[in-house]
Amino acid sequence: MKRAFTLIELLVVIAIIAILAAILFPVFAQAKEAAKKTAALSNVKQTATAFAMYLADSDDTYPTGYRFTPGVGWRWNFSVSTPLGWMGPNYAQGQPARMAEDASHWTNCIASYTKSDNILEGPGLPQRDVYGVTGATPRRPALVNMTYNGLLHAWSATAVAAPSNLPLIWNGRGRGNGIGNSLTNPALTCPQDGSAGCRYTPGGAPGGAMFTIWDSMWMWAKGGNMAFADTSAKFRRFGATLSPGATDWRQDPYTGYNAQGNPGFVWVDGAGYPWLFRPDYDFSQ
Repeated sequence: MKRAFTLIELLVVIAIIAILAAILFPVFAQAKEAAKKTAALSNVKQTATAFAMYLADSDDTYPTGYRFTPGVGWRWNFSVSTPLGWMGPNYAQGQPARMAEDASHWTNCIASYTKSDNILEGPGLPQRDVYGVTGATPRRPALVNMTYNGLLHAWSATAVAAPSNLPLIWNGRGRGNGIGNSLTNPALTCPQDGSAGCRYTPGGAPGGAMFTIWDSMWMWAKGGNMAFADTSAKFRRFGATLSPGATDWRQDPYTGYNAQGNPGFVWVDGAGYPWLFRPDYDFSQ
């Protein structure tokens, strides 16, 4: 004889399913987060490898970190469209003069080695519209979270004191992907009037700067990834100590983190250079 579920039995089954879901959903979420973190680590590793290939073809000299305007100088605090000219000629960034300037930027210098703009992305992070471009464009804009250590701008790879510890490429924009927009972080504060050269000088001018990040440095598992000058890559926990406590300057470029993972200060040396990114730093102190 066929027998239907009673109301009590049905409620018990529903309760069991709800309990199992409550147990499993966080596990699934953690697995998804771990996958994004791993994909992001792979991206920075691949980009560091592209840098190594670039160095082999460029007399061991790192690419430039900024766009260059003839008669003006290095635009260290300007972003660059990525890929080159993706907006098309209806925008300044798509016109020949501007594209000639943007070609000196690191993202465009290594483009022939990366083969794909996708590796510049922070997997799963929200998109940030910087340019406000509307309508169809000749090329698809890249999504860019990765930044370059601008203190290596035109620096010799053989002059790096500690290649396995010096950050080369990292998830330096915080929790977001710029749509068709890339920058260098940290950067050298080079004179834009062309009155002086643009090169890291230990203990002297031009000094350095780091840019404001998007929302938080907690991108995946409360941190992000760094690839180093020897092309190794690893995950770094950011904001392990919240304000008013100080972070470990040997691991974290920022300090003064709030409860959302947004930092307020940068570790710098006496000349204003971001501490962890100095090419001559041996990391022994």
